[in-house]
Amino acid sequence: MDIQETGRSERLNMRISPEALELLRAAAAKQQQDLSAFVLGTAMERARAVLLEDHVLRLSPHAVLQLEKALDEEAAVVPQLAELVRRVRGGHDGAPAQTRDDTFATH
Repeated sequence: MDIQETGRSERLNMRISPEALELLRAAAAKQQQDLSAFVLGTAMERARAVLLEDHVLRLSPHAVLQLEKALDEEAAVVPQLAELVRRVRGGHDGAPAQTRDDTFATH
């Protein structure tokens, strides 16, 4: 269920300049929405984006150091993945295909 469609029991008041109000009214009209629906919809989209970004991008200082260290290291071949690629690329006759050993490397 969308938050905008739930029962409305709270009120949000804000004071804005006449210019800001006119801008919001014009944008709402372009979207064929009333002012409240436009402002709430826009604010909800932004709120979700902020919270998602915070959730996805939050790394501890230790995790940042680990990531930087891993990115700085030389890549290493994972033999099991390289063998799997050889078998998959081998074609229909089952013959192993030639592939570079560093096809699947890790840090």
